[in-house]
Amino acid sequence: MNMPMVADATRNLRGVSCPMNLVYTKVELAKLHSGQILEVILDDGAPVNNVPGSALKEGHTIISQEQLADSAWAVLIRKK
Repeated sequence: MNMPMVADATRNLRGVSCPMNLVYTKVELAKLHSGQILEVILDDGAPVNNVPGSALKEGHTIISQEQLADSAWAVLIRKK
């Protein structure tokens, strides 16, 4: 039976424009230990297009990207 992923921390970044949403994501990831999961809530468009790619470039893993009812996105990132 698959257990749903549970984030160790969540940061709601709706309404936060680039590049600050990436800065806040990095700050939250810095607080976590390797292997822990951060959930970030991002607006559609540039934020969800840029933040996951930047996290991947830094060596983190994108576990999922799920579109929410209000067109925002929930992105789960596992810290490297």
